[in-house]
Amino acid sequence: MAELKEILERAGFSDIEIQDKDNSEEIIKSWNFGDGVEKMVFSAYIKAQKLL
Repeated sequence: MAELKEILERAGFSDIEIQDKDNSEEIIKSWNFGDGVEKMVFSAYIKAQKLL
């Protein structure tokens, strides 16, 4: 998650909150990309601010 936060900061976002969803593995498995994909990615809520 730290890498994603750094990417968002470089894009100008602040007050970044990243919270993985409780059912993340179920969501990823439903994508049918193959076994084990849920171990490499996760589904999350992302909240941030960007001033224009």
